[in-house]
Amino acid sequence: MVVEWENLIDSSDMSPEGWAAMAKAVEDNYDDYDGFVILHGTDTMSYTSSALSFMFSNLAKSVIITGAAIPFFEPHSDARRNIVVSVLLAGSYNIPEVSLFSGTRLMRGTRCVKRITKSSGASDIHLPQIQTSAAGSFASPKFPDLATIDSCVQLSNILRLPPTGPFRADKRMEGSLLVLRMVPGFANLKSMALSDVKGVVLVLYGSGNAPSNQPHFTDWLIKVREQDIPVIGVSQILRGAINLGSYLGGVHLFSLGVISARDMTVEAAVAKLSYLLGKGYDRDKVAVEFGRSLRGEISQAGDADADGLQYLKLDL
Repeated sequence: MVVEWENLIDSSDMSPEGWAAMAKAVEDNYDDYDGFVILHGTDTMSYTSSALSFMFSNLAKSVIITGAAIPFFEPHSDARRNIVVSVLLAGSYNIPEVSLFSGTRLMRGTRCVKRITKSSGASDIHLPQIQTSAAGSFASPKFPDLATIDSCVQLSNILRLPPTGPFRADKRMEGSLLVLRMVPGFANLKSMALSDVKGVVLVLYGSGNAPSNQPHFTDWLIKVREQDIPVIGVSQILRGAINLGSYLGGVHLFSLGVISARDMTVEAAVAKLSYLLGKGYDRDKVAVEFGRSLRGEISQAGDADADGLQYLKLDL
């Protein structure tokens, strides 16, 4: 079955309301189908794959998100192959989580980032630090691919076992988030209003560094903490991880209540914060949950989720 929205949008207009609509479509048809494929624009596809990963609890079926870097009408478009392979994967393999397929790679929804921009009339723009031999616009720089597809399908040697509880789609996502990327000489934040802000994501230097001797930044973080607004620190580095004890700036952030996202992607950190705030959690509860891997978004010993989901190790 094909479900098409009456009013299609550019993926740059994606919002929590759009995520909720997609979650509801899967929820409404969950019992009738063995797998699901969602077609999506590539600009925000990794945000959507992260968001749906958190929104779906006890997911026992494959949900694959895919799109195209080159428009469908172009003769050299990657759309046809991405769609066909995604449908074959969703119908033939039970990989019970939200994933993203691009080129030859099936990636965990909470682990992927866009790495290449393509258009029909422009040269490819490559990020050299995550170059691979596999084609595709997305990469999973901090976690192995779930599968690679070339002349055959090669599954990862670690797959999640299906959960035992009933499937649930939690469609409440908080959209009033502020994301600040650290750059040298950023503007004075004292006058920034916080009346509508429910959560903040700081995209930090390296392993969690930020200015430690700029009073306006410190004062602003103190004001945010006094309003019980959770502040998440995530690394700008594609293969980076947050350790707030590494540098003076990180220690300063920790003393001001900044919560570490560890090795999460920016997309996953934003989606997880939106999900937790949508559940009505306060700052302390958010901090606890950011220390746990809910949907495989954080690396930890054995790559087992803190929510109790187990993994099946295969000798392939």
